Amino acid sequence: MTTGDGHTRLLYWAGVALGPLAWGINLQGVYTFAHFSCEKTRLSGAILSIVLAIVALAGTTVSARAVRRSAGAEWADAQGGGPRTFMAWLGVGTGVLFALVIANQLAASLIISPCLR
Repeated sequence: MTTGDGHTRLLYWAGVALGPLAWGINLQGVYTFAHFSCEKTRLSGAILSIVLAIVALAGTTVSARAVRRSAGAEWADAQGGGPRTFMAWLGVGTGVLFALVIANQLAASLIISPCLR
C-alpha cells in the first residue's frame, strides 16, 4: 500500500470520523460554556456549535467527493470497490446526521436558558 493509497482511503472515512467527533466536542463545549453563559450573555456556545456543524458537513463533503471521484473506478477495480464506496456513503449519511444533531443542540441552547439548572 502506497502513501497515496492510504491518504485516499482516509477520504472515504472523513464523514464517518468528523461527524461524531464534531458532535462530541460540541456536547462537551456546550456543557462547559453553560456555566459561564449564566453569568453573562455570551454567544460562544452558539458560535462553537455553528463551527462544528460546518466541520461535520465538511466531512460529508469530503466523503461525497471521494464517492464521485471514484465512481468510474469501481468498475475497473477487481474487488468492485464496494467496501470503500459503502464507507463513503456511510460517511455522507453520518456527517449529515451529526450536523442535524448539532443544529438541534444549537436550537435547544438558544431557546432554553442556561441558568435553569
